[in-house]
Amino acid sequence: MNDQNYPPLEVLERSSLRPDCIYLLYNAFGIYMYVGRTTDSWFLNEIFKVQDFSMIDKSISEDEIFANMADSTYLTALCNIIS
Repeated sequence: MNDQNYPPLEVLERSSLRPDCIYLLYNAFGIYMYVGRTTDSWFLNEIFKVQDFSMIDKSISEDEIFANMADSTYLTALCNIIS
């Protein structure tokens, strides 16, 4: 992926966050992932290996998320964004 494939950066406010989306948020200290409650189960399965929002383990490590990265083009792209 290159800069033309990524969506433009947004200044997010609470009112602009959609419950069916996932957002990567970052500041000078870290990268955070906001996962909306109605996010498509395919994405939840790819990232967290669960079928439902309520099953997400909030303490999951980066190593656990990317353990099977070679088998997922989505995780590969996500890792490239974060790197």
